[in-house]
Amino acid sequence: TYNTLLNAFASKNQWQKAEQVVESMSRANANADIVTYNTLMKAYRQSGEARRAHSLLLLMLGVESYTLSSLSSSSPSLARSLSMLLKHLQQNPVAPDVITFAEAIQACANGGEARLGLRIYDKNVAAKDSSIVIVGAALGCCAKVGDWAKALRIFHASSSAMLQQNAVTVASLVGACAKGSHWQIALEIVKRAPVINEVAFNNLLAYMGCENNMPSFMADKVMAIMRARGFTPDARTYRRLVAGFFSFVTTVHERYT
Repeated sequence: TYNTLLNAFASKNQWQKAEQVVESMSRANANADIVTYNTLMKAYRQSGEARRAHSLLLLMLGVESYTLSSLSSSSPSLARSLSMLLKHLQQNPVAPDVITFAEAIQACANGGEARLGLRIYDKNVAAKDSSIVIVGAALGCCAKVGDWAKALRIFHASSSAMLQQNAVTVASLVGACAKGSHWQIALEIVKRAPVINEVAFNNLLAYMGCENNMPSFMADKVMAIMRARGFTPDARTYRRLVAGFFSFVTTVHERYT
């Protein structure tokens, strides 16, 4: 089927070929459904095509064409893709679902447009019924830019809405706090979070030794907490430790020479 072929290209990060499949569907008068658009979103997400993911989401939301024209004005390729997708959606409108929003937000994070991903979350999701998948995507954006305050707000709001946090959301929250130079909060999270994985510890260690962040002498404490919680440091953990000590030495050298 078209959707199976589309997923094959999406899984290989071949978003151009994924778009060609959707275009073939149009020529064959085959209707695209929510699976079609979510799979195309997956292709954009895995390739970090933030602008395309955002534009497809706007089309699915029924945004006026002049807005899309302004988005695609600097890219003829994007303009052609939007024209093709708009034709599909005009013939058979399909509203975005939870997966659509999550994929679009993650595409923004992967494509260096994390703030755009957070705007999508704020405008379309935050005030409505959300899901832990969307929350995880938004927290991933927070981790990319170190927006620890927003990450905490999203995390607490979703917990208050009775959404069950998982190891992915906790790890992203830790990453946002660590990158945002609030390592003390990140440290408390890895100590107390009811669910956690080794990624959270690696995220905490990622900025160790950097200026205004966790000092390198805290490494032993973090490793002790990690072992106490049942995790064994792996190669990635030790690489983070080495990088942290190197950052500390570099910072000291630059400060006093």
